[in-house]
Amino acid sequence: MFLLEMMRKRKNATYRLDSLIIEKINAHATKQGVSANSWLEDYLFNSLKAMGIIDNDELPVGETRGGDRKSKNSKHENRTQAINDIHLHLNKE
Repeated sequence: MFLLEMMRKRKNATYRLDSLIIEKINAHATKQGVSANSWLEDYLFNSLKAMGIIDNDELPVGETRGGDRKSKNSKHENRTQAINDIHLHLNKE
């Protein structure tokens, strides 16, 4: 499985979404201290996994976008917290 994760990479894609959805994604991601793209990717990955569309043994690609991972308030720690919040939300549904 690790080799398959290494082979997967992020691709650019364009989708047309309701402006309210975009506004709320941006606001929530900002509140969580992560980028909208990172938050949305985590949310979609975990949602698709919860629906059985992505196999349970699959793991996210991982953080390859760089950034400060050493400071106390790093984006990496914020992203981890955002992922945990998404898991809590999905488990309530």
